[in-house]
Amino acid sequence: MSEVAPDRREFWHWVWSAVRPVFGWVLAGLGALALFLGWFGVSGESLTSKQLPYLVSGGLTGIALVVVASVFLATEDVRRQLSQVDELSRKVDDLYALFVEELATPAGTAGDPVSTHPDAMVALPAGTSYHRADCALVSGKAAIAAVDARKIRARKLRPCRVCEPPTVG
Repeated sequence: MSEVAPDRREFWHWVWSAVRPVFGWVLAGLGALALFLGWFGVSGESLTSKQLPYLVSGGLTGIALVVVASVFLATEDVRRQLSQVDELSRKVDDLYALFVEELATPAGTAGDPVSTHPDAMVALPAGTSYHRADCALVSGKAAIAAVDARKIRARKLRPCRVCEPPTVG
């Protein structure tokens, strides 16, 4: 029984990505505590010269910790958003591949009821435009019907912008 050990780099990357937000919130809490202690120290002293050590140690340390915490939390948020963008990009690529695959399918192979010459014009019953018989927008649809110039004028059909059939005058 040989068990495959996980990649050390991948493991530590996973650990760091899981710990990063927690570490950011801990730093933010410590920064808030330092700011509170600095304020508490300043509030107990009436002389400005005795308030300065509290301002420097508590105030600057607290601000620095809050800034570092915000960097940790912001980078985690950016990483999360980038992973969502990557997932969305993958889905768009898959959708594009399906679209290209459908366009590559020859017309008439999906059981088109109109198996006429590719220069013949067709239209859907409720459509507002007419197409070439091999147009990707109507290929594979069962309800397409052949139309001639008379029917195109009678139904006031527009030419398809994808297949660009000849204009009927």
